[in-house]
This record gives sequence, C-alpha cells and structure tokens, in this order.
Amino acid sequence: MANKMALGLVIGGAVSSSVGAAFKDVESRVKKLSEQGKKARVLQSTIGETMRLRDEWRKSHAAGEKGASALLNRLEKNLGVLRKEGVEVGRLAKEYDRLGRAGRSAELQLKGHNQISQGKEQAKSGVARGVAAAGMVAVTAKTSADYQAIIRDIAIKAGVARTAEEADMSRSIIQTSRDVGMGRNEVADVVNELVGAGMDLKQAMAFAPVAAKFVVGQGSSGVDTAKMIQALQTNAKITDPKVLEKALEAVAYQGQSGSFEASDMARWFPQLLAGMQKQGITGMDAVTQLGSMLQVQMKTAGTADEAANNLKNWIEKIGSGDVVKSYKDAGIDYQKSLNTGIQGGMSTLEASFGLAKRYIEATDPKKAAKMAEATAKISKEADPAKAKAMLDSLEQALRTGDIFADMQVKSALTAYVQNKELYEQLKKEAASASGILDQNLAERRDTSAQKWSETIQAGNDALRSVGDAIRPVTDGLATGLTTVIKGVTQLSDESPKMVMGLTALATGVSVITSVIGALKIGRGVFNLARGGLAGRAGKAGVQSVFVTNAKGALGGDNAE
Repeated sequence: MANKMALGLVIGGAVSSSVGAAFKDVESRVKKLSEQGKKARVLQSTIGETMRLRDEWRKSHAAGEKGASALLNRLEKNLGVLRKEGVEVGRLAKEYDRLGRAGRSAELQLKGHNQISQGKEQAKSGVARGVAAAGMVAVTAKTSADYQAIIRDIAIKAGVARTAEEADMSRSIIQTSRDVGMGRNEVADVVNELVGAGMDLKQAMAFAPVAAKFVVGQGSSGVDTAKMIQALQTNAKITDPKVLEKALEAVAYQGQSGSFEASDMARWFPQLLAGMQKQGITGMDAVTQLGSMLQVQMKTAGTADEAANNLKNWIEKIGSGDVVKSYKDAGIDYQKSLNTGIQGGMSTLEASFGLAKRYIEATDPKKAAKMAEATAKISKEADPAKAKAMLDSLEQALRTGDIFADMQVKSALTAYVQNKELYEQLKKEAASASGILDQNLAERRDTSAQKWSETIQAGNDALRSVGDAIRPVTDGLATGLTTVIKGVTQLSDESPKMVMGLTALATGVSVITSVIGALKIGRGVFNLARGGLAGRAGKAGVQSVFVTNAKGALGGDNAE
C-alpha cells in the first residue's frame, strides 16, 4: 500500500511537472515568436531604407553631386548592419519579401496562440455563465413557484383558484409585505391560516395588514397571531377590521404593561377566549379583561405558561357542579350571587373572584380577616423579599380542604386578591389604547436586524417577480421536459440500445455550450497553420550568405 502511494505521488509529481513544463514551453515559444516578428519587421524596415538610400546615391553619384559621399557612408553603414544579421545584401528586394513573410509568419503564429488562449478562457467562461444563468433561472422559478403554491392553496380553500380574485389576493399580499416589512410568504401564511380555519377570504384579506403589523411590531409568530385573530372573530365575535385593530392595540398595550408579553398572549388567547365565551364574555370586554388578568396572574406565577394555566383552571371552575355545591353548603346561592355581580357591571369572571372572597368570609371569617390584612400589607410592602414572604403566607392561609385546595385555582385567586387595583387600571387603559401598533412597528423597523431582514425580503421578492415573468416559459419547459423524460423512460425500458445513442447526444449537447470558445480556438489553430506555412515559404531555397562584395551589393538585386 505504501509503495502504491509512493508510486502515485511520483506519477502525480511527474504529471504536474510535465504540465508545468508544457506551459513554460508555450510561454517561451510565444515570447520567441513575438521577438522574431519584431526583429523581422525591423530588418525589413532597414532594408527598405537601404534600398531608398541606394537609389538616392545612384542618382547623386551620376549627377556628380557633393552629397553623394554622405549618402554612400549611410548606405554602407546600413549594409554593415544587415550583413551582421545574415541578410543577403546583394538581393535586397528578395530579402525584403522574405523578411516580410517571416514577420507575417511570426505575427500569425503569435495571433494564433493568443486566440487559442482566449478561446479556452471564453469556452470556460461560457460554461460558467451558462451554469450561472441556468442556476439563476432555477432560483427565480422556484421562488415564484413556492409563493404561487401558497397562493393557490389559499385560493383552492376559498374557491377562487384561477380567477381574477386569486390574482388580486396575490398582489394585495405582496403590497402588505412591502408596507409592513413582513416576509411575503409569511403574510401569505397568515392569510392561509385564517382561511384554513374557516374565515371568509375577504375577511382574512381585510385582517392581513393589521395582523402583519402585530407580527412585526410585537415579535410574534405569524401562525400564533393568525390563530389569535381567528379566536377573536370566532369566540370574541369581533368581525370589524377596525375593532380588530383596536383589540390588537389593547393586547400590545397590555403586553408592554407587565411581564406577560403580547407574543405570549397570541399563543394563549385562542384557548382562553374560548373559555371566556362560555362565560358569556365577548367583544372588547373579553380582550381587556383577559389581557389584564393575565398580567395580574404573572404576579404569582413563574412563567407565562404557568400564569395562563392558573387562569385557565379558574375559568373552567366557574359554574362547575362541585363549586356550586360548595357554595351552597356555605349558604351562598352561587348563580344568584354571580348574577348580582353581573348586574352591578361585573363580568362573570370578575364576579367569580369577588364571590370567592365572600365564600372565604362565610366559611372562615378569621381567615378572611387575615387575608384582607395580608393583602393590604403586601400592596404596601416595598421590599420584594418581604412581599414574597407575605404572599407565601397568604397562599398557605388559603390552602384549605375546600374548593380552593387546587394549587392553580388558589394561585389565581391569590393573584387577583392581591392585585385587584392593578387589574382595574390595566383594563381601563387597554380599552382606550391607540397608536401602539404603528409606534411599535416603526420602532421595530428602525433596528438593523429588521432593516437587513427587509433587504433580504426585497431581494427575494425581486427573484419572485422575475420568476413570475418567465413562468410561462419555465412552465412550458417543465411540461415539455416531463413529456420528454417520460418518453425516455419508456424508450429506455423498451429499447435499451437506444439509450446509448441518447447518451452520446447528451455529450454532444454539452460540447455545443462551448461552441463560441471552440470557434475562436479553431481560428487560432488556423492562424498557427498559416503562420507555419508562411514561415516555411520564407525559408524555402534561401540560405543566408555573408556578402563582402560592396560593388555587387550596390550594383543591383541580381548580383550574385
């Protein structure tokens, strides 16, 4: 194994060395051709000047002019240079033509090498651009297809597939995405969730902008927000988009007024609103009371889920058989007392908490007095540690064998008794809350994270737009390819030999993608060949001879 590895390294090194040597050889030839071409052109130019001087000297000499001697000196100097370079000075015209061909040969070969090099690069670049272009088409097509799939899913559920209403819905969702800064597909998912839960499409589209505001501004989940909105419509009976916005304003306000955040309310409202509806509490009352009560419950709970569960258990106990019996045993008409509280302006939820205090007073006056005293002290205590100790003591006092023995129910009552004033304050302020959604949205969109998120969304939407524009072509291509692929599958199954031909064809197609570069390479090879022929023609039958007969050189091109 080691020997094989060593042999592989040796072979690999040899190959690498050979490739490197080949590159150096080509570079050397190109450099040499460049130098040869330049030299040939310089000599050709010198011969041209020499032939001109010779003619001028002849005329001057024949006329007996004084300048003939100076012309002769220049002429002989040029002839000396040409002799050193191996030029047959007795045949200047022929040498001029030969050097012209040699220069042309070197230039053609140099051009050929350059064209081959450019052709290779162009071929590689063409393939790269083709791959990049194909990849870009695939990305845009998929982005468009993914979005269209969500839109079509909504349209099918709403019964408007392939209609103008589907197109209007798509445009509206895209506009909402841009206006609010929420991802296009995420806005579509919210609408899909609402329609999937049975909401009318028109209603869902009316709710979408305010839902998107809530999602971005409150950092909530789109799905949770959609479920909360569905519950607000179904359980709280809020169907007017303006009232819905007011309800979400209240939720946002309450979320910022305590430890139970708006995003947690979005998760828990669907369950709790259903319980509120059973108690006859709907509309904005359901929203303000539920949100305020959850903030109150956080005073005795460790987490949002614990607070919500405590309240959920309390609501489920309202009007239950064992509760009614326990109150009856204490001499209290449960339903009548609840009705009295309701007639006094309380909701069933609020009346149930007030009735609980009466129950404790009736069954254990001493405990009720201690509870009232403890509640007053807790409210005034500034030291958190002491307040917590008092709260624990109050909870222990409520731990009896009656209906408040249930830990969650007891915690719910404790929280309300201790924070009744806070509850009333939050409920009142939430009912009149306004502008919170827009304010939070603006604050959220001013963060770097959101700005970059929207930049990415804009880029993604650009891909979607391009994908939409070319969809007729890409869909047609997909349909055509499906037909072809099915045909190939059938052909492969029925005629395996034909597959070999198809494979060869595929190889040919891949070659065609580089045809432009290949043509340039071809032209380069052609020019190399032309340059080689020209070079051989320039050398054929001619040998360089150093001529020392000055008179022969000056006498004419036919002198031997």
